[in-house]
Amino acid sequence: MTTILETERLILRTWRASDLEPMCKINQDPKVMAYFPGLQDRATTKQFIDKVTAHYQKNNYALYATQLKSTHEFIGFIGLDRVNFSAHFTPAIEIGWRLSSKHWNKGYATEGAKAVLHYAFTTLDIPEIISFTVTGNTPSRRVMEKIGLSHNVSDDFAHPKLGDDSPLQQHVLYRLTKAVYLSRNQK
Repeated sequence: MTTILETERLILRTWRASDLEPMCKINQDPKVMAYFPGLQDRATTKQFIDKVTAHYQKNNYALYATQLKSTHEFIGFIGLDRVNFSAHFTPAIEIGWRLSSKHWNKGYATEGAKAVLHYAFTTLDIPEIISFTVTGNTPSRRVMEKIGLSHNVSDDFAHPKLGDDSPLQQHVLYRLTKAVYLSRNQK
């Protein structure tokens, strides 16, 4: 395990084998997965963790396993990933999160995502970070806005991995460039 970032209340780190079971529970929670095509089983969760681990080894950033500093409880992930489909905004690097529903509304996603953004722009030197979600996913949209990403309706899109008959197909896109981030955060 390698710690990547620490915030006041969180540790963002590389994944370990003991994360599989709690991540499976998160991926089986209908509240957490409400804006995804379906629940994810153990095999799919293991494939996801393996993919994220390989992505980290190749790119030196990923969706980081996230735990509480106070108890070391695994609560989900917050981090960066390359967008794996073609759209008007790709290639792109996305910031994303998925936390256990029992840890919602405590500011953890915002706290961790702010740290990840700072790391992306100041250490990894990434020129732009994007995030996207289903149009109706107000909680995630609020996090995107709290961390400083901006929405432009002209960027919204139909997710290419979801069919025309899917109620989840329409997505909103949020963006933040390194230049804008640095100009807002100069001391």
